Amino acid sequence: MNVNYLIAAMVAGASVFATGNALADDLPSPSDNDRMTINVSCYRGALKTVAWDRPNAVFIDDLLQLGYTPEQADAIGNRVCRDEYGVGNGAHKIETLKKLLKEIPPG
Repeated sequence: MNVNYLIAAMVAGASVFATGNALADDLPSPSDNDRMTINVSCYRGALKTVAWDRPNAVFIDDLLQLGYTPEQADAIGNRVCRDEYGVGNGAHKIETLKKLLKEIPPG
């Protein structure tokens, strides 16, 4: 059964991360009454390109807790973190994640 989730993009400091918050509707639920926080956390390399960008472990772990397989979690995390339009744009990362979570069922 689907419930509303609060997706909070909590990303820590410096020049390697972006931040933002969003509310997502009708996302997959591990159980009926759970509220899940997904930490959208991406490593940004020193270059201005996305060549080194990748999801941090906390992002992948949160997707695994939602029921995604390791392969699915890795693919979703990489898609969100390696999107050049998301560099410095936390809102874009969140919108991309919301879209992918609605399109790709866990498991």
